[in-house]
Amino acid sequence: MAADSVCSGGPDGDGRFAPSAMAARWLTSPHYRNFKGDAGDALCSETMRIGLFGGSFDPPHRGHIALARLAGERMGLGRVLFAPVGLQPLKRDRPQASFTDRVAMTRLALSGEKGMELSLIDAPRADGRPNYTIDAVRTLKAGLAAGDELFCLMGADSFLSIGKWYRSSDLLVACDFVVASRPGFDLSRVAAALPPNISVASSDAPEGDNLVLCLRNAGRRQSRLYLLPDLREPASASGIRESLQRGAEARGDLDAAVAAYIREHGLYKEGREL
Repeated sequence: MAADSVCSGGPDGDGRFAPSAMAARWLTSPHYRNFKGDAGDALCSETMRIGLFGGSFDPPHRGHIALARLAGERMGLGRVLFAPVGLQPLKRDRPQASFTDRVAMTRLALSGEKGMELSLIDAPRADGRPNYTIDAVRTLKAGLAAGDELFCLMGADSFLSIGKWYRSSDLLVACDFVVASRPGFDLSRVAAALPPNISVASSDAPEGDNLVLCLRNAGRRQSRLYLLPDLREPASASGIRESLQRGAEARGDLDAAVAAYIREHGLYKEGREL
């Protein structure tokens, strides 16, 4: 199979979903109204590339911002939606900060960042069930205009567990993916992490400095996976939490407003309960 046939798109490969009543309600919510400088219908007035960046953001740090900036520059993203997750199914431990606190910190971290917006699309579910990325992706895609493109953003370390994600084979072809890694990361591990029923080929299409893989599932739905191997930001949320629990402030890894919020609310202290 030629590489370009994997990425040829078409009715079985474009991953679009028909607009729904849920999407109509969502499009009137702050997820879209808070786009800075846009008129109410600006999102639908021209095509746009949109990044969905989900995660715990516990806390949001400079590494998250650096990843979003890199993806935005390389992929020409018009917007990056930061979506704190209510309940991640693969993490045994609850986030150390409440969803409300993580939302507040993410809003502070994004202040002044052009093209980056907070989204509540992955907020805790009313039925208490875990949040699944494929649900967020499908809801977003249902409200996009024809020609808009959605990209799911994540770090390479997170992507290594993709085979364990809920309906991962469907998720991987529901939209394109952008995976960023630090220099020296073995990119062959990304392909090795794919579920066994996902076929992969390299793309011959020019994509600037990006490395591109073409994915296809057993149902012949297709997508692209863009690899960005030069994320130069070492911050990690777990390392920041450990530093804060020791009494350090991790100033180099956190936006000043986020660091102040953590101090004022006593977050990440040993023995603190949500």
